[in-house]
Amino acid sequence: MLPEDNILFKGIDKENCRRMIECFNAEVKKFRAGSCIADCTVQGDKIGIILSGCADVVRYDVNGVRTIIENLGEQGIFGEFFTYPASKRSYTEIVAEKDCEIFFVRRSELVKRCEKACRCHSMVVENMLELMTEKAVSLSERIEVLSQRTIEGKLISFLQITEDKTAEGKTPRIPFSTTALSDYLCVNRSALQREIAKLKKTGVLTISKRKFRLSVNPENV
Repeated sequence: MLPEDNILFKGIDKENCRRMIECFNAEVKKFRAGSCIADCTVQGDKIGIILSGCADVVRYDVNGVRTIIENLGEQGIFGEFFTYPASKRSYTEIVAEKDCEIFFVRRSELVKRCEKACRCHSMVVENMLELMTEKAVSLSERIEVLSQRTIEGKLISFLQITEDKTAEGKTPRIPFSTTALSDYLCVNRSALQREIAKLKKTGVLTISKRKFRLSVNPENV
């Protein structure tokens, strides 16, 4: 994906996008899988958008226990206003799950007053507000998953949300390995594997190479 195709510039023609990228002093950086893209405990002004690859928002508590807060795919956004803040007793970072190309721009550049009062700049601000709303929805979905009382409930809730977000005609896909999924659901990995095996045996879940099909009545969860 080209920098000018990212979601901040939705509705703006490419010529104006390129002009604004230069005006914003934006930059594109590449990161290898497994590397740290950003430290969320450091108060920074940069917003990042994934142009290619994917990354995880990972939190470590005071005991070093790892929790995946969110998976960010192409067009995923992080930074001030978009990433869950860490407390003094935890540490949060953005980690590349696959090789990533990230578009970085300073928040202060986006929200500063435009000398020309151009419509394009206003559209960027409107797009950013829309993205903030979407992030709030994502947080609500996260709470919905974690509020389930059982491992089965958490797993099925997550799979249903993933299924609902999958484009029509495509097979839903789990964005995590089993270990990462257990970190996301905040459950024991072995217990999660047993639950997946049980759901497969009863025909509720069919899964192959992270692609899955769910056959469940929500009322029974």
